[in-house]
Amino acid sequence: MKIQTTTPSGPGSMPPSGERESASERVRRLIRTQILTAQLRPGEIVLEAELAQYYGLSKTPVREALQMLTVEGLVTVLPRKGYMVRTLGINDVREVMELRLILEPPLLASAALNTSNELVSELRALLGEQFNQELSLETRVHAAREFHLTCARASYNDRAATLVRILTDEINRLHHLMPMVEDHISSSTEQAAHEAILDSIARGDAGAAESLMREHLVESNAAMIAAFYGPGSLQ
Repeated sequence: MKIQTTTPSGPGSMPPSGERESASERVRRLIRTQILTAQLRPGEIVLEAELAQYYGLSKTPVREALQMLTVEGLVTVLPRKGYMVRTLGINDVREVMELRLILEPPLLASAALNTSNELVSELRALLGEQFNQELSLETRVHAAREFHLTCARASYNDRAATLVRILTDEINRLHHLMPMVEDHISSSTEQAAHEAILDSIARGDAGAAESLMREHLVESNAAMIAAFYGPGSLQ
């Protein structure tokens, strides 16, 4: 098991936190970030004792953090062994994309009906980050994810937006695991799709927004499937 942190206080130290964030929540956030950026790979084993020693904590907050990640579906329990970072298979990819097709197009229609100058400006800034080749992959993937999440949140359906966040977490992992997906996130096809979606929101055109998001997700789904079976895939 490899445990990494980028905190300035050195290996194993806990990062500064707000008064309301518990130790278990901080550990959950750190491990979650490593899983979503593929620093902890699918199938990798993590152990309570090693994590507790690394972070200088008792096992209790570490166990609570891992239990939270289990509920999120990012790790699975291995009885008497520890926890395993959940694997990703072709069925996982298909299920995620199918669910996004159900949720995101109608949410985008609602976002277009709730359009505002602030929303358009926020989305435009995210596009600028996503297609800035001077930025890191992690930053560009984050911007692409936030573009979709910002659209979902603008629907004012909090439950649906939470589901979209969970689904995009899985896509986030794929971007870090498969080189071909990295190429897609910076492609002209991806850029044209996001710009068209932004334009439909700016116009307040709910019908166009829904249709464009559906087309975009269908195309992204095909790219994900191709990446899964292509060179450097998870197979």
